[in-house]
Amino acid sequence: MTTTIMSKQELYHEIFGSILDRKEMTPYLLRSCDGYESALRQTNRMMANRGFDLVDGEIDERELARAGEYVKQAVEYLGSVLLPFIEKQFSDLATLDSPQVRLYAGSTSSIRGIKELLSGGGFIDLVNKDPRHLFLLSSSAKYPHLFHGFPDGEMTIPRRWKMLACAILKMCHLIKSIEEDSQDINDYARLGMFLESRGKSLSGLFRYDWNNPDPVPSDESARRAFVKLSGFFRKLGKSVGFSRERNCLVFDSGDGVQVDIVEVKARLKSPESMFAKLGKDSEEEAYSIRDILALTFLIKSREESLTLFHALQKRGVILQENTTSTSITQTLFDTPEDMQGAVRHLVENLAKSGGEETSYTGEEISRQTAEFFDSLSMNAVRNPHTSDRHRKFQCKIDFSVPVHRDAATRAILIPGTAEWEGRRERDITTQQHTLPVELRISDMRSWEESEQKGEAHHDAYKFRQLVALTNRLFSPLFDFPPDAFTALRTDQEVLFG
Repeated sequence: MTTTIMSKQELYHEIFGSILDRKEMTPYLLRSCDGYESALRQTNRMMANRGFDLVDGEIDERELARAGEYVKQAVEYLGSVLLPFIEKQFSDLATLDSPQVRLYAGSTSSIRGIKELLSGGGFIDLVNKDPRHLFLLSSSAKYPHLFHGFPDGEMTIPRRWKMLACAILKMCHLIKSIEEDSQDINDYARLGMFLESRGKSLSGLFRYDWNNPDPVPSDESARRAFVKLSGFFRKLGKSVGFSRERNCLVFDSGDGVQVDIVEVKARLKSPESMFAKLGKDSEEEAYSIRDILALTFLIKSREESLTLFHALQKRGVILQENTTSTSITQTLFDTPEDMQGAVRHLVENLAKSGGEETSYTGEEISRQTAEFFDSLSMNAVRNPHTSDRHRKFQCKIDFSVPVHRDAATRAILIPGTAEWEGRRERDITTQQHTLPVELRISDMRSWEESEQKGEAHHDAYKFRQLVALTNRLFSPLFDFPPDAFTALRTDQEVLFG
């Protein structure tokens, strides 16, 4: 009798752990297979458990092709997006005079080795031949006989192929999670891939001509997301415009309050960022993605930040009931005394828009500022990969948008097109949808100092986030020690200084 000894950590992950944290994706159903044909039959059962259609225990070519699309997306994302981004920054870090330079060089080499396997050759040929081979490859460490009787001849599976198959299965799990866990998230991911494929920056959405949209996606999921973004930006555009007199963008509340804006930044969360956030662990089933659209107002004076937020709500671009109150936080001001100017400016503008005279004393302003500061600082949430130097006022909004369809064809009508403009003259059906927005307000100086330099730079943050994901996907092919992240931040301070 053979006794299998399993460590506490391994047993923990066998029962409770995240699929991303498992180093070996060995399916239990393959334990009794005696060769290739029986392994494929058991894999069919596993595919059925993953949402694929079986008839009499067999999976047809159309369903295999659908599975192959998940694999294709996973390989393309890993080889064209995730790994090149990480490789570039590791390569740059390796040029620094840092105690971790060997670690960075070794990480660069590991990434290049994985990219080479993904770029072509026997591994990719085997996976492209049949996506079910991924299950057999990942399990061949424990069950080495799974390819016995393989039609193309007996095979010896390299250890790196086994580990890479595990990583691709994990990536397919994340891609399927976007489709399964939230149809909304799937819509935005598909729109992101559509815009990127047309050379459109996901960070330049405020400058997109939403009144004359081109290009327009044909895929229904992407069209749904497109309509929701269009509805938001078209409404925002009614309050924000360029002023020749002030020579800048201006937010106009419509009742006398105007705020000068240096720049409006708007970015759609990238598909790869969604993959990173959807990674599940044993303590939190899934990260919620509540910042599909990040909208940043960069203003001339930080004293106008509270006034702008109030004006946005008052003008009806956003509604108070659509703002998640617990998400309203600020790191723009260090102390209540530091915030007093912004509160006074807000009070003066409220009086101005109401046609009244300001009657608050200095003592009242101080009291209200203290209460304001405490309430805005109580809900701060710590992201392990972000920086504590960011200076901004922010909140999360659920923006409601109607999505119209032609009643006969079920086609989604795109705002700005002739079909949409004539919607009152045709038979349509309408559904209510929600766009999750993260609204951020900062003055130009604070933003440049906190978001564009050192370890607070967005690329530095994104790198830390994706390195953590790469650890979970590729271990042990790639392994960046968690205790090296502190020194990494120090080196990124130099790299992005």
